[in-house]
Amino acid sequence: MINNPARAFDEARARVEKIIAAEDDKIIHPASHSRLWTRDKKTPRAVVCLHGYTDSTQQFAALGELLFQRGYNVFAPRMPQHGYRDRLSRAHGALTIAELKTWASDAVDIASGLGDKISVIGLSLGGVMTTWLAETRADVFQAIMVAPAYGVKVIPPRATRAAAWTVDHLPNLFVWWDPRARAETGIEYAYPRFATRTLARLFLFSDELLKQARRQPPAARGVWMVTNANDFAVNNALCDVFVAAWRKHSAARIFTYQFPRALGLPHDLLDPIDAAVKPDVVYPRLLELVAAADAMDTP
Repeated sequence: MINNPARAFDEARARVEKIIAAEDDKIIHPASHSRLWTRDKKTPRAVVCLHGYTDSTQQFAALGELLFQRGYNVFAPRMPQHGYRDRLSRAHGALTIAELKTWASDAVDIASGLGDKISVIGLSLGGVMTTWLAETRADVFQAIMVAPAYGVKVIPPRATRAAAWTVDHLPNLFVWWDPRARAETGIEYAYPRFATRTLARLFLFSDELLKQARRQPPAARGVWMVTNANDFAVNNALCDVFVAAWRKHSAARIFTYQFPRALGLPHDLLDPIDAAVKPDVVYPRLLELVAAADAMDTP
């Protein structure tokens, strides 16, 4: 993949404006458009926010605003095949890793014109793509993976690859996240179903990232792995395996933080539309982690 970093702030902003202009209001939910919080000039650091599978940029709406208030330019791009007004769209079932790589890489290219240094924070699937960026982009100063979806909790780490390969070769099923609520989740900007093949491909890709983590340190200056002890969706053990792999390289700067189980946080610990989310606890901690990169030596 050929990177194309924006050379200046005006170029970066023009790229974002082009992306947003192409997001047809008749198709895209108003809460799901790509978002840019900007001070109309390049800032010392820019933050890229990568949302999760079947969700939207609304996931980062509140945190993005807080990051902006602290002096960062912030960009949250809409994931391909996401944000449609038709919540029962099946388009996300055909989502490819190539599309996700382009999405994440283009966001970092844009951020090159928004800030002198780049932080990337991704949740769930966004956390997996943040892992890929951390491994491949030396221009990423800080990578923060929040509850990355390397695998599901119910499948042991050693069995994840085999299970994912099997599911990827079976019919692509669309499964309700909440079988009781089905489409009546009350969340207008997120899809109520996931596609089994999309998750399988994500887990197979995660296995490739783990192999790379074992071979070499991440390219990013610093990496933060953030987990949720109460997460009943993703497998925190796989997060630990990534951390252990990176830490075997003497050049790696790897940091960890886990939200305690007692907080009772859901997998999506960012969107306050879920009453279980605790913004007064989660947001300050994530803001601290973003600011922690300032303590690292200048590259």
